[in-house]
Amino acid sequence: MVQCKAKSKRSGVQCRKHAVKGKAVCRIHGAYAGIKTPEGISRMKASKIKHGNFTKEAFQERRAFRELMKECKDCLSAANV
Repeated sequence: MVQCKAKSKRSGVQCRKHAVKGKAVCRIHGAYAGIKTPEGISRMKASKIKHGNFTKEAFQERRAFRELMKECKDCLSAANV
């Protein structure tokens, strides 16, 4: 295994963790720093939705539910219940 090439700013001591395969640094020092290539970005956008809380449909459902709850609250307050 290859050792991480990152060094401490203060002491100058090299990190002792193993580098990620194909990278010069370990996971803590930025081997998984995010997606940067256009192909990677397009794959990320095309991937499956994890939970769907932030889709347009979910926003519309929550908005409709809030409006329904507001109407129910108005009806109850008009009936003095």
